[in-house]
Amino acid sequence: MNNRRYERFLETVKVSYTILSSVDSTPFEFGEAQTLDISRGGLALLLREKVAVPGLLQLQLRFPQRPYGMFVLGKTVYCTPVENVGKFRTGIKFVGLLPEDLEAVLNEAQDFDAPD
Repeated sequence: MNNRRYERFLETVKVSYTILSSVDSTPFEFGEAQTLDISRGGLALLLREKVAVPGLLQLQLRFPQRPYGMFVLGKTVYCTPVENVGKFRTGIKFVGLLPEDLEAVLNEAQDFDAPD
């Protein structure tokens, strides 16, 4: 039984992220990643480094069908090592409202995945 609130899509999306500090206005770490999956509620990333949980990230999502990046805020909810890979599977829950363009991309993905 699937208890997820939102359907997950296995679309690979390029992501740039900035880890934000709760005590300083200056971002202190940047990185690049790709999604493992994405939904209206959040996404999973495979990161080279371990990140704090909970933590706040600014994410720039770059979908192939859009000529520009979309910015969203996310909160880390888990960060677990992946055996024999040396990376970390990291779950991120979106914070706040999603950009309309992101909603549109997710609707397109849902339509694409729908059975005929």
